[in-house]
Amino acid sequence: RQDTSRAVMLEMLGDLPSAEIKAPENVLFVCKLNAVTTDEDLELIFARFDSSAKAEIIRDPDTGASLQYAFVEFATNESCNEA
Repeated sequence: RQDTSRAVMLEMLGDLPSAEIKAPENVLFVCKLNAVTTDEDLELIFARFDSSAKAEIIRDPDTGASLQYAFVEFATNESCNEA
């Protein structure tokens, strides 16, 4: 119940497009990355779980510098859970 209330508040503030939105189950959040880590490095690391894993390091829009976290998308929920 409390999670729903928070989601509704975030929707009212414009931080969520919908209070009913759920995070994808086949996407892994990776944090505390080294600043020199690349998308390709992460894809290589996570390829043992899914050869088609796609990684995206989040970067500062002005400088292009890594914000030191990323999202890795897998083809299936099972490969994401295994990773």
